[in-house]
Amino acid sequence: MRKVNLIIFIMLLTLILITGCTSKKTAEHSQVESEYYTCPMHPTIVQDEEGDCPICGMDLVVGKSKNAEVQETNLGQYYTCGMHPEIVLEEAGNCPVCHMDLVLRETSSQSRGDVYNTDNKSITIDPAIVQNMGVRVKHVSFKDISHNIRTIGKVEIADDKNYVVNLRFSGWVEQMFADKVGQKIVKGTKLFEIYSPELITAQEEYLLGVNTYGKDSKITKSSAKRLRLWNIPKTHLDKILSENNAQQNVIITSPFSGHILHKNIKEGSKIKAGTDLYHIGNLDKIWIIADLYEFDASSVKAGQNVTLEFTNLPGEIKNGIISFVYPTLNPKTRTQKIRIELNNSDLIMKPGMFATVRIEVDKLQKVLIVPTEAIINSGERKIVFLSRGNGKFEPREIITGLSDDKEYYTEVISGLEENEIVVVSGQFLIDSESQLQEAVQKLLDAKFRSSSDSESTDNHNHSGSTYFTCPMHPTIVQDEAGDCPICGMDLVEEE
Repeated sequence: MRKVNLIIFIMLLTLILITGCTSKKTAEHSQVESEYYTCPMHPTIVQDEEGDCPICGMDLVVGKSKNAEVQETNLGQYYTCGMHPEIVLEEAGNCPVCHMDLVLRETSSQSRGDVYNTDNKSITIDPAIVQNMGVRVKHVSFKDISHNIRTIGKVEIADDKNYVVNLRFSGWVEQMFADKVGQKIVKGTKLFEIYSPELITAQEEYLLGVNTYGKDSKITKSSAKRLRLWNIPKTHLDKILSENNAQQNVIITSPFSGHILHKNIKEGSKIKAGTDLYHIGNLDKIWIIADLYEFDASSVKAGQNVTLEFTNLPGEIKNGIISFVYPTLNPKTRTQKIRIELNNSDLIMKPGMFATVRIEVDKLQKVLIVPTEAIINSGERKIVFLSRGNGKFEPREIITGLSDDKEYYTEVISGLEENEIVVVSGQFLIDSESQLQEAVQKLLDAKFRSSSDSESTDNHNHSGSTYFTCPMHPTIVQDEAGDCPICGMDLVEEE
């Protein structure tokens, strides 16, 4: 019996000694694992042994447990630099790049897809930061909007009111009656007096025919017709017959009413047949010629109503109608011309003046609208931020339609519902904040993966081995090829 008890005692003593040794080894192993070596300038470099940083060559320093690091990273707090968000540390200190004080930030439990994704994911920002951003919000609602095309037009004289005065015979100007540019004249106003040997000969032939063969003879009618084709008025022919004498000088009168826009005649000068002597324009009716961009031209047709505002008529709006759409496109400006006709009996509108032209092409009633300033247009898609309260914001992709003429509101075809709250001011800052959270989260994920891979392979030493890093962000170091989690560039292989 005593022998049995002795055997049991020896077995218990042996078990106690084995347990103590195992605990000591475990403690020693834990103590060894509690230390690792990292680079002060590149905290993503983690090794189990002393050595040099494979990036900058600095001596590695002792750090905390990698398990504690990963756990601490996931607890929700980290320190980063406001100027260099790729710098992420677990302790307070200075930025190794610009030496600014690192600021405490909260990590997001969201992954990359959660931070900036339109699949009903939201981002959270400290309410104090939201207040500093000056965020303003508005409700999505239904509203009547009209879409107008706005362009610039130029006043021109109507083609059918632009006249030219010339002669069909030559001669010398004896006296001028209308000699000022801008002078208003009416039909029949004396323009100038001319001496013309050709005209004298034609008058004498006419008188000879009348006196010899009578007024109804073929020769007489032919002579009278030539004088009429030379625009000699019938009153002048009657005067020739009554006096039975050819007139040495003939007074030329205006065949049109309007203003003298240009003259090419002086007293005493010789003029040739066919020379343009006066340009006369009637400003009672004017044209406004406007240019439309290629993408707007298809929405405009003749007969559409337009409103016009002139610089010299502030606050006064005139209504007109598009009378003609020109069939050609200017190959240089890629614009198409339209013509608008307006009455100008008061002569307020002058040729050469500019007018703001608005053409109403669409009018929509009770459509879902959002303030145009709330939309972030990336070129490929359009995003708005919805406010969920308490600093939470949700990015939402939308499809838009027409905008009103002043571009205050934009039609929403899909993506939003009535009474949802959108951010109309500060959304770009929220967008920047979401991008920052995304970059930091990717960096932390990269560190976590790097630490996990190192533990599983028990190979932390990059010295003398191959690793992958980003040329723009050298703090990013990975064991495998991939993209930089901050800028998206391809990682390059380093020795």
